[in-house]
Amino acid sequence: MKITFLAVGPIKKPYAKDGVDEYLKRIGNYAQVETIDIKEEKYSLKTPRAEVLKREGERILAKVKPSDFLIVLSEAGAGFGSEAFSIKIGGIIGGRAGKKGIAFVIGGPYGLSKDVVEAADLVLSLSKMTLPHDLARLVLAEQVYRAFTILRGEPYSH
Repeated sequence: MKITFLAVGPIKKPYAKDGVDEYLKRIGNYAQVETIDIKEEKYSLKTPRAEVLKREGERILAKVKPSDFLIVLSEAGAGFGSEAFSIKIGGIIGGRAGKKGIAFVIGGPYGLSKDVVEAADLVLSLSKMTLPHDLARLVLAEQVYRAFTILRGEPYSH
């Protein structure tokens, strides 16, 4: 099973980069991991938000494989506790979704295009609060790692 993290723009804060790198390394003990930074559109008052999202969305969808279970992050998505999230991941990994990998998508400052959200197999919310881009990447990586430890019955932070 391959886990792909696609995000618009790079991680900018060193603390977040260090944390994400640590959790990606840990996830690598359970699955193949790939990260793809999608080029962020230049934002200006002259470029309508919808156009920015459309361009970023096209680049995102070009990187998603049809064999991937696509999970996009949105504060309007479904929320899960860690146990329920691990069960969801376990079902995908176990083949019940008929997919070979999981692709997680984190949008840019303006979010995600309608096309990306509509293509999703699951729209996921990490919190009802809006999280900064770097922090969302860190929280997602930690929760994916936690899901694997729960699925394996391994201790996490005891």
